[in-house]
Amino acid sequence: MKKTIIAVALTSLITGAAQAATVYKADNGDNVKVYGGAEVGGTFVSDTDKTPFGPDTTFVDDSFATIGLKGQTGDFYAKFELDGERQDWTKDNNMRIIIDKAYVGYNVTKGHSIEFGRTDTAYDHVDAFGDVTNELGLGISEAGDQDSTIKYRGKFGNVKVGISHSVEGWDGDTDDAGHPVKYSYETDSLFGQVTNGYIGYYGETFTVIAGAEEGDETSIYSLHGEVELGKITLAGLVFDETKNFDKGSDTNEVGVNLGGKYAMTEKLNLLANVNYSDSDAFADEAYFGVVGAEYRYASNVKLAAEVAFGDVLKGAKDANKKKTTESGALAYLMAYYWF
Repeated sequence: MKKTIIAVALTSLITGAAQAATVYKADNGDNVKVYGGAEVGGTFVSDTDKTPFGPDTTFVDDSFATIGLKGQTGDFYAKFELDGERQDWTKDNNMRIIIDKAYVGYNVTKGHSIEFGRTDTAYDHVDAFGDVTNELGLGISEAGDQDSTIKYRGKFGNVKVGISHSVEGWDGDTDDAGHPVKYSYETDSLFGQVTNGYIGYYGETFTVIAGAEEGDETSIYSLHGEVELGKITLAGLVFDETKNFDKGSDTNEVGVNLGGKYAMTEKLNLLANVNYSDSDAFADEAYFGVVGAEYRYASNVKLAAEVAFGDVLKGAKDANKKKTTESGALAYLMAYYWF
């Protein structure tokens, strides 16, 4: 499961929510607020042999929760956030509570800010732009939240930019060669330093964004777009991503995610997309599609359902010890609530 993408999606929703509870507010506007949210649900897998739990169940619980404090004094602001999330998708399906964010920011001028601490990297704000799905569409594995990060975001008319640099990320165990041990981390920070950013044009009906990331174990370049045509929204993203998690050996993936949404009513959207992946880690290219719907019950409540079909299941390694995919289906059901 793409837990980083799930966390980012919910964080984006919470950031824009007006339901945060005000704990303190001064006459001059200084304030402290409590916010939070939860998403309950997960993914059904068509073949029980392809789940982390074997034949015991076809359902993989992917529930998640977050709660935090945010405050502002003059042009300074700060945020502290805790997440309850899956540490791994093994048979134990362990849960953990982590510090997801702890940073201080400063509004330099209107539309321009800087932040320092454990926060989203700049690229994290746009990496999923162009993906109309809530979970099952092909996505980018960028740095996400990072420790010791300094970030700038600015707006120049219809052009928005962001850039960040993270000094050090990994806080888990390493092996004898000094490489990260899978599932040993206490946060989801990457190993070593990472720099990323984006630049985008945000029009009334058309948006295009270019993003990039370079680091000790990552190199990503992507292009994202979206156009609104009345009730129809067409969107997509393409990316070239190289990772070297596997003891220093590079793995490259080229991916394409193209789709659209149709607003049937003010609250109900139908969505569909097609996805293509060509990865060095797999023996063959992968093709799959996603169809689904999302219903906005209230401004802070959303219900989502998606089905992915095609090359979505992991197969056995081939004679060259490369991973393979198998045809199958995934069904994703999730209820989102935030305040």
